[in-house]
Amino acid sequence: MKRTIGFVAGVVVLLAVTTGCSKSAPKASGAAAPVKAVELKLNVTTVETSSWTEGARRFAALIKERTGGRYTVAIYPNEQLAAGDQTGTLAMFYQDSGIIDIDIHSAMLHNNQIPELTVCFMPWIFSKGNASVDEILFAPNAPGGKVIMDYIAKKGPVPLALGENGFRQITNNRRPIAKVEDFRNLKMRVPAVPILTDLFKLLGSDPTAMSFSEVFTALQQNTIDGQENPLGIIQSSKLNEVQKYLTVCNYCYDPIVLAVSNKRWASLSDDDKKIFQQSATDAMKYQVEYNRDVDAKVLDALKAGGMQVNEMTPAEIAAFQSALAPLYKTYMDRLGPELFAAFGYKAN
Repeated sequence: MKRTIGFVAGVVVLLAVTTGCSKSAPKASGAAAPVKAVELKLNVTTVETSSWTEGARRFAALIKERTGGRYTVAIYPNEQLAAGDQTGTLAMFYQDSGIIDIDIHSAMLHNNQIPELTVCFMPWIFSKGNASVDEILFAPNAPGGKVIMDYIAKKGPVPLALGENGFRQITNNRRPIAKVEDFRNLKMRVPAVPILTDLFKLLGSDPTAMSFSEVFTALQQNTIDGQENPLGIIQSSKLNEVQKYLTVCNYCYDPIVLAVSNKRWASLSDDDKKIFQQSATDAMKYQVEYNRDVDAKVLDALKAGGMQVNEMTPAEIAAFQSALAPLYKTYMDRLGPELFAAFGYKAN
């Protein structure tokens, strides 16, 4: 009898202990809730069909894939985040306003924040075309590429990779351009960059700084006579519809910069920083290849579309270089010969 009572008492204690444990144990929660993606805003100067935007799309796809969807990138072409004001957009980016997480801008516009970058846009400093560009900007440890990235990093945003806007060409509605005198009194739109204003004034034209989003309408209404941009931008922005003459001269090369705001960069883990860096490098390599493929085809398309095209000869280019020699002296005195040497140029 005593054994029976002891057994029953033991069962009661065991049940009490088991019940108590079940009350304190956490309830099963089922499958983990999905992590909500962080959406980043990427600003692009040019239109949806440009090589810039193609590079942005590749970057966005790589970020989504490589972070497992933890980050997504929304692309805003045509300077939508600042109502078309490309200078204003870049100023917001440098101020780390939080409106723009990632930016693709021409190094030419970064020049407004960093005067030292002027050296990149000196006329015909890339004397051997893309061969010079690849050696000075894109090769491993390229000296010119290092200059651009280092100066931007010191100023504020975090530059991740260089891409390509390309060699800038000249269009207008007045006359073919083959000699310096042909620029006389032309009203030329230029980006708000001092070196280009000085250059076109020296050639005898009337340069007007204007945001790119205004250019098509200004040409259409004859507010200006001409503009200068790479072939891909001329076509993708349909400037050929409002311009008659195209002069191919490769007078100025324009790299673009994919950069991340300081605020956004600081929020990333070390592993994610590596993902962003590699994705930017891969995306901009793709963008350069895409842009050059477009350039190889677009000239024939512009000719077929009715533009009158003339390609400057080496002798004609030499005459322009001679006329622009004072520009080199002015800027070399201002910036120093070391910067010019990084881009392969030495004074005679």
